[in-house]
Amino acid sequence: MFKKPILWEMFLMVVLVWVLNYVAGVYNLYWGINEFDSLVHFLAGTAVSLFFIWFYFFSSFFRPTKRNLKEFIFVTIFSIIFVAVLWEIYELFLGEAKFAKAEYPYDTTLDFVMDFLGALAGCLYAYIKEINRIIE
Repeated sequence: MFKKPILWEMFLMVVLVWVLNYVAGVYNLYWGINEFDSLVHFLAGTAVSLFFIWFYFFSSFFRPTKRNLKEFIFVTIFSIIFVAVLWEIYELFLGEAKFAKAEYPYDTTLDFVMDFLGALAGCLYAYIKEINRIIE
């Protein structure tokens, strides 16, 4: 199981996002550095993408017959939409985001865009690793 493709990269990204989120919470970096939130969303999108790609294609829980770029993108898009929407709902319930604030639509849109861009980066990375694995 530990020799599965992208397992360690996915694990590293999850730990990195967790550490950055923890440090940001302790030192108020989300409110002190404007771009920090976007960076964490990008990295979280990458981590989510790698996790779902690993889970679907490489974990042996599923047996996908196709492993082409279209399938990788399909898994990535649906996974990031699912997790990003749940995260924004979580922020609303937690009180981190205020729906009535004027900047809420801008902030949420930027969060979704950064999540999506990070997810595409993770998707392309995983697909390139898959191509290299097949070639070898």
